Amino acid sequence: MKQLMSKTPLDIIPHPEGFIIVIPDGRDERGKMKISFRFFNFTTRKIQKVKRNFYCQYKFGRGYVEIVQQIKDYITCSVCEGPEGFINVVYPTGEIGTFNYDGQLLWTGDLSYHESSVRSCAPEDNYIWCCVPDQNAIVRYSKKLQRIDFRIGGAATTAIGRPMAVSRIGNDLYVCCKNSKNIKKISLDTYVATDYKKFEEPVLRYMRVAGREVVVLSSGIYLLD
Repeated sequence: MKQLMSKTPLDIIPHPEGFIIVIPDGRDERGKMKISFRFFNFTTRKIQKVKRNFYCQYKFGRGYVEIVQQIKDYITCSVCEGPEGFINVVYPTGEIGTFNYDGQLLWTGDLSYHESSVRSCAPEDNYIWCCVPDQNAIVRYSKKLQRIDFRIGGAATTAIGRPMAVSRIGNDLYVCCKNSKNIKKISLDTYVATDYKKFEEPVLRYMRVAGREVVVLSSGIYLLD
């Protein structure tokens, strides 16, 4: 495992040749936090400063201008591509929006689980998987039923210790756990959870891009061997 950056990003998204991050960059004269955007290239191993539009385009797709204009806060939301090319946007408040590739809003809904906030999202056909950190659970939201119809984990168990992010690779979910300091792998065929990777500090994000595995821990961004 090799540390690529010592910063913990506000957001990180994959790029075909690396990844893009949003990081704090001091404060302006009014005390408001400034942010900047960086791109890490796997081939050159260099970090370069990029424009906001570069980040937004890879996060939201070709309709990014229209989507960003509608949602305003484009950093704290999670994005996943659903069936038929739809873009799902999920906020920690539980608000969900589905856009087409051109940035047109097609549907909105609300997601809540025991009045706890959700974060992150991963698609499965007409479902969206999300993390519920305060409930030690991940939940499946049915867009057809407009409610949560399935849950893995729960407040009474520590099998999933404060999940912070979920992603789908193939037919498996990968869940980053802050308290249990591991990545859980959950089969969408059997819903059985196994330990995929264990660490010595909280795990915040995980992604697989360009044949490489990248993990965000509390101490920074790492490339897995």
